[in-house]
Amino acid sequence: IPYVKHLPWIVAVAWFLFFGFLDGIFWGAAIRKVPHGAWVPLLVGVVATAFMVFWTWAQGLEDRFDGANRRNLRHFISKEVVETVSHSPITRRNPRLSPNTDLDITYGVEEEADDAKSGMMPHIQEELKLYLDTGDEKVPLLRMSTMAIFHKLSSGKGVPHTFYGFLKQWPALPRVVVFLSVRIMPIAHVEKEDQYRVTKVRSLPGFYGATYMKGYRDKFNVDIQALVELITSLEMRSVNSKEDAAPVVAEIIAASKNATHIVPHYHVMARRLIIFGAPIINWIRRLFIEDIYRSIAYVFPETVTWLQSADEIVHVGVTAEI
Repeated sequence: IPYVKHLPWIVAVAWFLFFGFLDGIFWGAAIRKVPHGAWVPLLVGVVATAFMVFWTWAQGLEDRFDGANRRNLRHFISKEVVETVSHSPITRRNPRLSPNTDLDITYGVEEEADDAKSGMMPHIQEELKLYLDTGDEKVPLLRMSTMAIFHKLSSGKGVPHTFYGFLKQWPALPRVVVFLSVRIMPIAHVEKEDQYRVTKVRSLPGFYGATYMKGYRDKFNVDIQALVELITSLEMRSVNSKEDAAPVVAEIIAASKNATHIVPHYHVMARRLIIFGAPIINWIRRLFIEDIYRSIAYVFPETVTWLQSADEIVHVGVTAEI
């Protein structure tokens, strides 16, 4: 109550005592009936509570694996600036000289004189090339006119493990790459204009970090249009004029028409522990993680509650030893 409703602690204590007293009456009446068959709903409640505790524990192991296997972009993506020199014809106009004009016109730079003789003007264009560094070789990464949203299961620095796995399987980069993390706020609903925070990765073009803040009663629905508006606003503020930002904004809008959500699909395996009683503990962990949790997670993935279409979601398989 103090954190969600922002009410004084005395209200929380009074609320607990009042409803705790009512629950205590019901519990007392139910416990007296346990020998006569009231143990069935009690057993159902214990089983449901145990399952929720088990599921939270297993999800926590997945989140811990995701956080421990974050990677820095600069550790596996390298960039190279390539300069291309092209020449275009020089258009000359004969000046109209007055009688008093000094006709002694000289060139102060030898290169300009050479260009004038050839009738061509050099233009230098810089092109940024990106490479995937696998350790053994550098694989060129081509840019595709698409938008990819890589979901981060836990908060923290670095990019998710699924991004590196995605590049190893498909060595190509979307034009717009968004690393999205979700934060559940302690309120029921979050206003649309307050749901997203977007930052730009300065070292590489087309990379962005975003935080999706949703209330605990909001349905999971990533608004692509809202993300694009924030991204284009960042790009327009990062240049000196709107004319310089216009080509970049046009590319981002075109890429956002083909948006895809990249979600990790963990194939969990129980990590072997080396402690006292390890054989029994490892057997129990393997039973719960590999036989129970993995089977249920395959049948009921996280994305079943998303409002996004199944055609917009790509699952990248990751073997996780937890």
